[in-house]
Amino acid sequence: MSGYEVLLNALSAWGITTCTGVTGGGLLHFLRNLEPHPGSAAPSSNGALRHLTIGEYVAGFVPLGSYLATGELGCCVATTGAATKLLTCGLTDAKMHDIPSVFLVPTSSAASEGLSPLQDTSALGNNIVQQLQAELPQGVFMLDQPGILVEQLLRAQRELQNYKPVVLVIEPTVLNRPTGTERCRFSAIRPVEANPAQVQEMVESIRSELDGRRVVILAGEELARVRQAQRLTTRLCEQLGAPLVWSINGANGVERGNPMGHGYISFGGNDAAMAVWKSLGEDDVLLVLGASPDEYTVNLEKYQAGQTFVLTSVEDGYGQHHGSFAHRARHGFRQWVTPLESALHALVEHLERHPVRTLRSRPAPRNLNTSERKPPRPGFVDMRQFFNQLDSLWAPGTLGFDDVCLSYKDRQYVTQRPHPNARFFSLYRGSAMGNVLGLGIGAKLASPESHVVAFTGDGCFRLFAGCLSEASDLDLLLFVLDNASYGIVEQALPTVLPGLEPSRRHTRLTAMDFGDIARACGWSAFDLKPDLANLGELLRLHQGQHGKSILVTVPVDTEQLLGLNPRANNL
Repeated sequence: MSGYEVLLNALSAWGITTCTGVTGGGLLHFLRNLEPHPGSAAPSSNGALRHLTIGEYVAGFVPLGSYLATGELGCCVATTGAATKLLTCGLTDAKMHDIPSVFLVPTSSAASEGLSPLQDTSALGNNIVQQLQAELPQGVFMLDQPGILVEQLLRAQRELQNYKPVVLVIEPTVLNRPTGTERCRFSAIRPVEANPAQVQEMVESIRSELDGRRVVILAGEELARVRQAQRLTTRLCEQLGAPLVWSINGANGVERGNPMGHGYISFGGNDAAMAVWKSLGEDDVLLVLGASPDEYTVNLEKYQAGQTFVLTSVEDGYGQHHGSFAHRARHGFRQWVTPLESALHALVEHLERHPVRTLRSRPAPRNLNTSERKPPRPGFVDMRQFFNQLDSLWAPGTLGFDDVCLSYKDRQYVTQRPHPNARFFSLYRGSAMGNVLGLGIGAKLASPESHVVAFTGDGCFRLFAGCLSEASDLDLLLFVLDNASYGIVEQALPTVLPGLEPSRRHTRLTAMDFGDIARACGWSAFDLKPDLANLGELLRLHQGQHGKSILVTVPVDTEQLLGLNPRANNL
């Protein structure tokens, strides 16, 4: 087998069916093995790996959308040189959200080092391998020696198994050579099986600390990967009388009807959830289910409970220090790295057999917000009504993504609880603006039957507008929040720099006609009426498999303040 045949065997075994990026010198020999992707959600007739040509910035987020939608891995590629830097904006979010994905990049030939080759990737040029290793120390694998190719790919497979992205670095001339390998035995990426003894020790340790104490549960984004997580968290709350709060993506592990659900915390958080969170003290127990204590969740603060238990599926995940979150707890702390699904089932079943007497809390109020919020100025959409009306219209199988815009702060504040028909995700830890087109493409290709919806800002839009054409036939629904500014910064500046004159804010954007741009790229496009009179019609058009992707421009008033932004105080 040649090096390319070995590599393709690995990608196939890992379940990868779609590759995205732009061809060029370092990729020509690799991509000649791939079928062209039709640019629609049609499945491959023979299951072969297909390549969708799309700009590297967007391509880098496509594997993340695929994984969030279905758990399927994806691969993205960049040709030699500077294109790698565009592709790896997605790599940063994959690392920070523990999303397994494959980034494939070529280097210039070792024989050309010192000869000033085009797109020089050596230490004399852009030194790309060292740059990648600085961000992903254990996740960069050099495929530049035929004799160790299988070994390197097996190491990469173990990283993917532990929810980590990997970078495969190829030297094109080397992979054309025979490897001496006749066959490969790579395996699918499947969840690790639980250790029964460890799980038993975990549930007994947790139960021993609960009698006579109040328990608070924090749901994190790992729960989105757990089947029946919504029902399991409800049962756990019922058993413990425990109030439940959740992170932005942790909402995917929560039932809307959970009577103990108090809402989102911190960024875009709800008043009821924040009251619970701020009340944590030394007499309480905090149970953290698959959550990372990132800034948008705990606002740089430590867990305040007297005893904190953390359950996570990810060994040495983002935010851990020496394999643990212990440095984020003020008092007692225990952590278990174990498959969350089996751990949750075991904990719930153990507590049913061995009930505990905790200090039970009152159910959450129906309205999780108590602060007053003003309406927008005339001529703008009232974003409270906008998100609430959308919340009443989501069809089963909706997948949504919030870009780095006002939506990723305000949507959860307004809607308060997750929707049973819709799962929403935000890649907020890296906060790379303009990520939703790639996420939406990845989700739609992996789950063609889903209704894929994305919210972006007028500033984010500028980062992917040139790639709209490639997504025109994917039946995406894209809302562009048009406030002619970088709205989150504009809203934060009065807190960060009070009294700053408008000319020094640098937040204004030149007006654009987003609908005209979209129509020129083959999309259908509409303006949302300020009174929302046409919103239901637009949702029905999208949900009826319109065929064309749809862009909707939403006139937004930056002065309408909704979701909390505690980070502004950190600046």
